Amino acid sequence: MKTRFLTFSLLLLALGTFAQQSSHVYLSGTRFTYPLIEKWIAEYSKTYPNANIRLLTKTNDSVNVTIIAHYPEKSILDENKDLVTVSRFALLPVASEKNLLAQKTLKKGIKKEDLQKVFFEDAEDDLEQDKSQAHFQVYTRASKVCSSITFAKYFGNDADNIVGKGISGDDKHLLDAIRRDSLGITYNNLGFIYDLQTRSPLKGFSVIPIDLNSNGKLDKDEQIYENLDLLVSYLEKNPSAKSIPTEKVFFITPKNSNNQELKRFTAWVQREGQAFSNKLGFISLGEVSDNKSAYLNIKSSSEPNK
Repeated sequence: MKTRFLTFSLLLLALGTFAQQSSHVYLSGTRFTYPLIEKWIAEYSKTYPNANIRLLTKTNDSVNVTIIAHYPEKSILDENKDLVTVSRFALLPVASEKNLLAQKTLKKGIKKEDLQKVFFEDAEDDLEQDKSQAHFQVYTRASKVCSSITFAKYFGNDADNIVGKGISGDDKHLLDAIRRDSLGITYNNLGFIYDLQTRSPLKGFSVIPIDLNSNGKLDKDEQIYENLDLLVSYLEKNPSAKSIPTEKVFFITPKNSNNQELKRFTAWVQREGQAFSNKLGFISLGEVSDNKSAYLNIKSSSEPNK
């Protein structure tokens, strides 16, 4: 009798362990989103302290959520996966504060077509009458990644066609490159090019303002680039505006998953988690109109794991 009871107890323990393992949420993917993901996990864990959620620096077989910051190709998103919108981000051109192009455009902005020449045509002669003042050096990612794909898409182009020196590593290394090169110009996300405490552009860098209406000057409502909160507010009030490169951040998850922790965490991210986006330079979702999952149907009043 004792043997049967012991066997039954071990079986229950094993089933409980399996259930706990099957309810884990292990995320990995686009690195520039990690500050926001880490904040989400920390805040979510305050309500659900027993949640088994981890952000991994390297992908392995235990990862069940892939973070991606561009719309994936069909080869990545197959019929067994869901695409869940969780945030939005923006990219802006940025240069060394000593960069002549940055100094020239600081007050009047740069038109989209001129910015395209810088990154895709290397047409210095078209931008400066005095050729001696025309020198700049574009830096881009050495391989196709979310930031380069999004930036090129803004111009209706492909990341492979961005001219300039390719930089390996992650997006922060693009800033390292232009920090060392006074002629350097690149692109990056708001959370990396603004000081998240002062809300101003990082010291030593100039955010190159885009002339949103292409009238050759920065109108009052376009004077948003010196303050991160003004910029994010503009982007949230104009979600369909295409004058600044923006894209969504997605979770790629198993379709029809029974993982209740994954469902609850994703629902929390899409609602409560949006409150932490702006502080880190991301753009809150507003209404999620294209979400393919049913995670929003999970009630936020679900009882936390005590």
